Amino acid sequence: MLLRLTIFPLYRYIEASKARLYHSGCDSEALLAQAVLLYVFENILKLLHPFMPFVTEELWQALPRQKEALIVSSWPQTSLPRNLNSIKRFENLQALTRAIRNARAEYSVEPARRISASIVANEDVIQYISKEKEVLALLSRLDLQNIHFTESPPGDANQSVHLVASEGLEAYLPLADMVDISAEVQRLSKRLSKMRSEYEGLVARLSSPKFIEKAPEDVVRGVQEKAAEAEEKINLTKNRLAFLQSTVLTTTDNPFKEQGAP
Repeated sequence: MLLRLTIFPLYRYIEASKARLYHSGCDSEALLAQAVLLYVFENILKLLHPFMPFVTEELWQALPRQKEALIVSSWPQTSLPRNLNSIKRFENLQALTRAIRNARAEYSVEPARRISASIVANEDVIQYISKEKEVLALLSRLDLQNIHFTESPPGDANQSVHLVASEGLEAYLPLADMVDISAEVQRLSKRLSKMRSEYEGLVARLSSPKFIEKAPEDVVRGVQEKAAEAEEKINLTKNRLAFLQSTVLTTTDNPFKEQGAP
């Protein structure tokens, strides 16, 4: 739990700081980010030292301007002011980044592939989220030149993956940017056929009186759970397939036509 409360937030801040460290083009911003990272890291080492004395001491001695041992350093002060508004803003940025990353993983988008996005929110949220455009592009692998901030859904919303990051903050990712729609339809159709065959086999076992009477209860229960899980996966796959097929039908640039299909 301690590691989760210390290392994980630092890791997220390091990721968000990359844009200021390497891409901001402003030396003062880079120096400020370095100073904050150093301050946070020093204090995390102090907090972890009672639990990981040898590792933290080694890291401490590698930091600049450290002369005394970590064990005799002063305990971190907790009197720094907390800006709840800034915390909420950073949490919204995190939620948006996480939602886009999850969508990329769900649709198996290549890591190097940059995609466009429409960020939908009210004027106040757009005002601060848009300032982190470079950070959002870096962490979510978005095309920096094709990130749009708007107060209403885009015109191609019915051809996009709709994400709800947090209350009042949404994103639309054009599906054509993420996958080859025709190839994905074919892949999911084959997968759905295989899943249905497996599901029918499980249902057939459960429909057999001999299996129900002779098999141990835990075995029967296991098959029932597998059947329920298979049914749920089939429904999810059917929904995604229907969404992709509707996208193909509504888009003006029909990917099936490129392959010579009628």
